[in-house]
This record gives sequence, structure tokens and C-alpha cells, in this order.
Amino acid sequence: MDNYDAISENAMLEYIRETPLVLKNILDNRKEYTKEFVEDFVENKYEKVIIIGSGTSYHGGLSSRAFMEKTLKVTVDANYPLLYKNFTSVFNEKTVVIGISQGGESKSTIQGLEYSKEHGCKTVSITETGKDSKLAKYSDISLCMQCGPEVAGPKTKGYQATMMMLDILALETGLATKTIDIEEYEAVLARLYKVVDNQNKIIEESIKWYDRNREDFLTAKRIIIVGYKNNFGNVLESRLKIEEAVRYGIEGYELEEFMHGIYHSIDEGVHLIYIAQDDEFKERSIKLRDFMHDYSSHEFMIGDLGLNNPMNMDFKFVNDKEFCAFEYIIPLQCLAFYLSKDLGINANIPKIKNFHYLIGSK
Repeated sequence: MDNYDAISENAMLEYIRETPLVLKNILDNRKEYTKEFVEDFVENKYEKVIIIGSGTSYHGGLSSRAFMEKTLKVTVDANYPLLYKNFTSVFNEKTVVIGISQGGESKSTIQGLEYSKEHGCKTVSITETGKDSKLAKYSDISLCMQCGPEVAGPKTKGYQATMMMLDILALETGLATKTIDIEEYEAVLARLYKVVDNQNKIIEESIKWYDRNREDFLTAKRIIIVGYKNNFGNVLESRLKIEEAVRYGIEGYELEEFMHGIYHSIDEGVHLIYIAQDDEFKERSIKLRDFMHDYSSHEFMIGDLGLNNPMNMDFKFVNDKEFCAFEYIIPLQCLAFYLSKDLGINANIPKIKNFHYLIGSK
């Protein structure tokens, strides 16, 4: 889109606020949105699912991969399209490849689906416009992400819509193939609704968290995000969103990987953000935060902590072990929006206009 002045300066925040309604709509209409995929999966009895996508699309696949594998009882992989193409050489006809691209124009994802078809795999696309997208031409089944248009610079609601679409594909297919029973199906569905119902409160608390720490965040020149388990996709996604918005280097690491050398680079010039959902690694994350405080005073933690520290985003999250990604990404999306705005950056206006055309990536 070339007419950037027509895009609301607050578009990113407006889409963050729209997300709970988008997710609820996907849940409410899950049978309709998944019908074609479910029928095909039942007929063909696939033994492997491969999810490919770039950037946010890959992160959404990574965040949903574990739930899909557990529910479908088949191997589920997530990868970047060209890494998948360059490093995958063994196929069988019982593989379905899901290509995700919100705009539906990613050349690397198109190449990934073309490569899959050449090797006899069934291909599925998930895009913002469904059957009308360019990616749909390279897929046997074309699904719509059901998030509506998103014309802001850094995309936010498409990430969560991607996760929810993948989760309901697994849930409905699992019920149809009998890898889960009706009791488990209904219990998972209730958990998903519970997580979505909590999102509006998280948005408001996230804004308060940023406001409390605004002056500190404005001094940041290097931010590192650390997380674990089902929030690792959020580590990568929040790194990307903040980087797109504030336009300086942001880093993201899995908790244990941070401990394998990254700590050497920490000093008072580094801002650290820890994502700490409730599970067995939470105390380890808190221990790391306490230890690193000797090297940087700019430490922020997101979780249900009860530590009475204004630097923390301390909130009563649902903390669903499989669906926590829907909650913990919100504070970091809000951080990306407000910090870029306070830095005087309109994130809707690309730093390099026509980049994808010039470089040939879309």
C-alpha cells in the first residue's frame, strides 16, 4: 500500500484490540472454517504435517506445532520455506504441507509448496484472503485466516489468527479421526475460550505496564527477550515486532540458550525482558533475572509473579500450558506499538519503500 497517510497512526493498537473478537469468531465458526481440511485428512490418513512460513507465519506455526502433534498423533514440523526446501529430501504420499502467508504473496512459501507438490505431497495454504490469494494457486486446499485486512506496518492479529486456525484444524481433525474423544475436545475448547476471554484485560494491563516504565524503555538501545517452552514462538515473534517498530536490533533467546554464552554480553546498556509463564522453568527464569541484576538494572518480567515490582507485567494470566502464547504476546505487541510511537516513528511507513518488490521477495 503506497498511501501510508491513509493508515491510522494507531492502526497497530487498533488491531491488537480487535484480536479477541477475531479469535472468538474463529472458535465460534470452527466447523465451517476447517471442514475441507478435516474431510481430506480423514480420507487420506496423513502420517506427517509440515508447516512452512516466513517471519510471523513461521512463528505462528512454531507456537502451535506441539499442540497439533499431541492432538493428531502424527509428526508435525515447522520450518522456514527455503530451509525446508533445501534440507528436505525424503517424502511420502502421506505428508500434508501447510504454507502460511498472511498476504498470500510470499515467494519463498510459494516455492516451498511447489517443491512439496513435485514430491507428491498434499498442499494447503492459509492466507488472509483464502482462495483469492496468489499462494492459493499452489495449494490443493485454500483456507482463509479469518482475521480480516491488516494494513498496519507490523502485523499483530494475523499472528494470533494463524495460531488459532492451526489449533482448530488439529482439534476438529483429532475429533474426526478419533485421536481425541468428545470429552477432551470439549475441555480443550473451553480452555481456548477462557484464554480469549482474558485478553482484553491483558491489553489494558499491558498499556499500564508500558506507561509505568516508559522513561526506562525510551533509553533502550539493545533489548533481549528470554523465554521458554510454548512461549519460545513469542520470543521470536516479539523480537520481530519490536524490531520492525523501533528499528534497532532486538534479540530473542530460549532460556537455556541464553545461559550458553549470551550472558557474557550483558551490561548496564542492555534491557532484558523475561517471559515467565507458570511451569517448571518459572523459578529458573526468576533465578536468572535475580542473578543478572548485578549486570543490568533494566530487567522486566512478564508473568503471574506476585513480586510487587513495578517493572514487572504482573498479572493473573490463565497460564494454559498449551495456549499461553495467546496471552504472553500481548504485552510485547503493546510495547512495540507504544515505544515506536514515543520514539517518533510511524511504524506504518516502511523505512525502505518497495523493499519486497526491489529485492524480489514478494
